[in-house]
Amino acid sequence: MRWPAILLLAAAVLAGPPARAGEPPLRAGIVPADPPFILRDKTGKLSGFSVELFDAIAARMKRQVAYTEAPLPALQAELAAGHLDVLPGPVPATPDRAADLLLTEGYVWEEDQFGSRAGTEIAHLSDLRGKRLAVQADSEYAGWAQRNQAKLGFTTVPRPDLSSVFESVRNGRADVSLSDSAALRGAVARTPRGAAHLAAGLSLPETRTHMSIAVAQDAEDLRDEIEDALRCLKQNGTVAKLSAAWFGGVPGPEDLENMVMPGFGVPGLSGYDPKPPKTRC
Repeated sequence: MRWPAILLLAAAVLAGPPARAGEPPLRAGIVPADPPFILRDKTGKLSGFSVELFDAIAARMKRQVAYTEAPLPALQAELAAGHLDVLPGPVPATPDRAADLLLTEGYVWEEDQFGSRAGTEIAHLSDLRGKRLAVQADSEYAGWAQRNQAKLGFTTVPRPDLSSVFESVRNGRADVSLSDSAALRGAVARTPRGAAHLAAGLSLPETRTHMSIAVAQDAEDLRDEIEDALRCLKQNGTVAKLSAAWFGGVPGPEDLENMVMPGFGVPGLSGYDPKPPKTRC
């Protein structure tokens, strides 16, 4: 369904250096309240791993950024309609998304993972029996829960966003969360003072993929320029430093924060281009 631009939650926030001569700011669409990727600090300023990373990418490109917040389906529709230039992410790189969007290589791995209060970790799918599983409503995790709750014997607790998913587990209104592993890492690392600690449990390795940046399918030059800037930030350690600050722990050599992929895009998915990179760092 086409989402008129007027339905977007207006949040035009300029970031980055002065724009290159004759070029307007990059129009970037982000999902509201997706910690630790996207959030607002105590002053209301946009922050988070993906925001800080894309600001650094735009700085390398000598471009400003105008951010707009809306749900992901609306952002994808606005990107396709030409009202946005880029989705800084996190955009999980799936075959369905790659059919509609042009993706960069990822900046962090993600896979579906269960979280719970420390000491009650899920080690096997059978451990879900009798549990209350919190998931973000209308997400792929809610779909997984719907397909598996009868077979595995849990009940589903739908929540409006990821913050409330993790809070439901902390306050005991749910026993287990299901989310992407990167978001869970951030929630574990940034437990509020006095709150119950979360712990990461069983992950579903068959779901492992890239968290990417997306542009429209006809914007290959922009995708390549963004990916070149991302590569430079991987090589100079910026992505790993941001990851450590937001997720806790230092990324290793096999983590996407440090890995530069061959070609452009996500290998194995639609839109991947094996041509040599143009990177000049």
